[in-house]
Amino acid sequence: MACNCDQCGGRTTGLHHIGIYVADIEVSKAFYIEKLGFELLQEAAPGDTKLALIGVGSCVIELIQRADHAPRQAGVIDHIAISVEDIDQIVCRLIEKMVVFESGEVNDAPDLFGGIRNIFFSGPDGERLEFFESIHN
Repeated sequence: MACNCDQCGGRTTGLHHIGIYVADIEVSKAFYIEKLGFELLQEAAPGDTKLALIGVGSCVIELIQRADHAPRQAGVIDHIAISVEDIDQIVCRLIEKMVVFESGEVNDAPDLFGGIRNIFFSGPDGERLEFFESIHN
């Protein structure tokens, strides 16, 4: 993807959520909801993965349970998701700045969490970051 525009649009708007791998999503949901006062915002099950967005105030956590026992350990923070507007323009601009993304293009997931577009990349110390754009039809 090459950016040929003179003034790319798009902007970051804040933290969207923090993704945490969990061993048992039902146990984790119960803990956060019943003990900490979080609310269940949305759930999804793409493939063999179970996802739940839970939140309280401005804090949103994505609980991630993988059936394939991926190498990431339960309880470890998987990524930090940054809310953006016009994800294509931001990705384009960062490619010109030599940022390398995990995939070659933005992922479109119209059925996930009410419709999203996202892409993952790494920060300078290997921290996993996600640009996350909500799609509102």
